[in-house]
Amino acid sequence: MKTIWLPLFILKILWLSFYHISTGSEKPNFVVIISESHSTSAVGAYKGYLSDINPTPNLDLISQKGSIFTNAFCTNATSGPSTASILTGKYSHLNGFIHNGCKFNTSQNYLPKILKELGYQTALFGRWDLGVKPKYFDNWSILTDPAEKYNPEFLDSKSKKRIEGHSTDIISDLALDWLHKKKNVKPFFLLIQFNATNKPWMPAIRHLRLYDDKLLPEPINLIDEHIGKASPARYQSMEIKKDLDLANDLFFPSEQSDRNRSKKMDNLNGQKNLDLMTPEQHSAWKLSWRPKNEAFLRENHSNENILHWKFQRFTKNYLRCISGIDENVKRINELLTATNKTDSFLIYTSNHGRFLGEHGWFGSKWIYEESSKVPLIIRMPFGLSSTNTVSSLVQNIDLAQTILDYAGLKEVKEMQGESVSQLLDNEDSNNTWRNSIYFHHNEFPGDQMIAKHYGIRTLRHKLIHFYQFDEWEFYDLENDPNESKNLYGKENFSSELEKMKQLLVRNRTKYLDDSDISIMPEEWRKIYRGPEARKE
Repeated sequence: MKTIWLPLFILKILWLSFYHISTGSEKPNFVVIISESHSTSAVGAYKGYLSDINPTPNLDLISQKGSIFTNAFCTNATSGPSTASILTGKYSHLNGFIHNGCKFNTSQNYLPKILKELGYQTALFGRWDLGVKPKYFDNWSILTDPAEKYNPEFLDSKSKKRIEGHSTDIISDLALDWLHKKKNVKPFFLLIQFNATNKPWMPAIRHLRLYDDKLLPEPINLIDEHIGKASPARYQSMEIKKDLDLANDLFFPSEQSDRNRSKKMDNLNGQKNLDLMTPEQHSAWKLSWRPKNEAFLRENHSNENILHWKFQRFTKNYLRCISGIDENVKRINELLTATNKTDSFLIYTSNHGRFLGEHGWFGSKWIYEESSKVPLIIRMPFGLSSTNTVSSLVQNIDLAQTILDYAGLKEVKEMQGESVSQLLDNEDSNNTWRNSIYFHHNEFPGDQMIAKHYGIRTLRHKLIHFYQFDEWEFYDLENDPNESKNLYGKENFSSELEKMKQLLVRNRTKYLDDSDISIMPEEWRKIYRGPEARKE
């Protein structure tokens, strides 16, 4: 390994020297793009079950010129907590942002603050779900409501204003305008956060007919009765069949007219976006959906058929939103090239994953693969290029320390992540990399009713504890990648299970997680596990 590392180290030194001479700065730029809940199944390069559809040709091209991480995970599959972990390099229990609705502590050391101290210019555009105004960003413009996709309202340091268009395009326009006007005086850190893939899934007008001519493949476990699993899998509120609303989530006409909606309908985000549309947008929207809805009415739908129909409509809308993001990633990449900002890291990731029909679900928040795994693509500056596929276990807490490493700061003591620079340079370093990752979901009850749980994942196994209900799950990911066979309590796996339990304890200690993991009283558990708890 030493013979491999020496020339790579020399190459890095030579590149930094050249960069300093040509730009007057020894620090590279960073463009970080974070999408809300982008499933790896919806990235062609990850070769999931939707890879033949492939809504991400531009991301795929970038991945071919950089490094793609096939085992990247979040530490908490909820939007706010995951974003906070990305920016701080710390787990939720240490950075203080435990669940959505918290307020982020901007006095702690976190990425934009440290980068400014290192001489960076910082900018933020798009989604910001941390409950406080951005701090330590020189320029910023954020969505006041991440659920707004059409003609959304933006807040900056001076005012609020509505901007006509689709949020993905507008966020990109703001970022591109900033990049175009920026002078090469200081190195920069640009954070772009897209909101298109969170609920409601409302693509741009130009994409409404995309995939109309295709029948999407279905995941093999679209119909899943969760036999043998712990009770949380059966007591959630994220089933495509039961929990996706025809009107608000799937844009099938409501029985109520636009002039006679209930107050409840006024609070639904799908309807809110329709109300925000211009007459021209609204007309185009209705014109696109009308023939599809009429075709649905002409068909006879059994309970089983409605699941397949809902899956097609939901997933196509989601992929249409991804296509809009992919188009705008191309715009950003092209401007970096055109303005000679090729000495920049371009990083694409997501704050968490999403189920696209797997297990019959559409949500997130679980430690299960589809929810906790995220896309991570890193293209290094052209003078320090690295092209490889990285299978090592990495997490979103690694991103901040990686950026700071390349910015010249090797270690921030309070950060719990590690720089992935060694993996970018040499995948053989997997032998010295971590052997497990730790996950903790801290919110129950909540909008999707996912029980609190923590767990550990290695390359081979996964152990989950739903501690409030004292229920466990254990999976052999090599033989059961879809996590359908709970092996907890099976005698043949007692040895592996005991090792995983010990590893789980060590990780909780390593990451200083002293959260309350008490088993709740029986009466409390009955409230959420009795017949009345089942969602009708």
